[in-house]
Amino acid sequence: MNLEEKNSREIEEFLKSKGAEVVGFASLEGIKNVPKEYPNSILIGIPIEKEALKTIYTDDQSIYVESMKSLALKLNDIVLEGEDYIKEHMNYNALAMSRERVAKDFEGLASKIPHKTTGTRSGLGWIGRCALLISPKYGAALRLSTILTDMPIKVGTPIDDSLCDDCTECQDICPVNAINDVKWDSRKEREEYFDAEKCFEFIKSEMQRTHGKSLCAKCGLACPYTKEYLGIKTDRDLIKEI
Repeated sequence: MNLEEKNSREIEEFLKSKGAEVVGFASLEGIKNVPKEYPNSILIGIPIEKEALKTIYTDDQSIYVESMKSLALKLNDIVLEGEDYIKEHMNYNALAMSRERVAKDFEGLASKIPHKTTGTRSGLGWIGRCALLISPKYGAALRLSTILTDMPIKVGTPIDDSLCDDCTECQDICPVNAINDVKWDSRKEREEYFDAEKCFEFIKSEMQRTHGKSLCAKCGLACPYTKEYLGIKTDRDLIKEI
């Protein structure tokens, strides 16, 4: 076992012991705005609870909203613990893209190095038409966070093209037509296939209308890979279960 494999195995075991379900490793070479001192990344993912996802087609998504908040806090704790472990026990530099840092110390870092980008670079998934990371196992049902590091690691094979083929399920269900009839590839800007402003404005209006009990998230649930994770085949099957 070489150094890269040893490091990857050790930190993956540590992160999973803290609650991570998915761990991916990527080289960030060639990506703009990456700090030179952190050439590699470690992606951490936790799937959204199935019962929470199933409330998306109801008027009250409170369980889903609270689940998303809880997962965000859990991921934050894991990446911070991962940073400490890399620095204190493995003797490499590391920087957790924690919520506080992204919001304050590293303004704009989240948009410059999205977790979705580290996901595609690590080979864990691709970007769907809905601009969400699509995992073969979990669909769009993964919450993500990232650690940047200079630690030598065994990186995955990047996915540079969409594997959505001709599927338009997310596009068809979008209530504000924010999803364009263009498939993602790593050369495209997000604006070419997804109108983030339309999406965010609609989510904001839903939050106001329902007093924080509803977001939207219908595009992620519409994904066939998400349905497979839930063990259902159609929206009708899901509605029957609610």
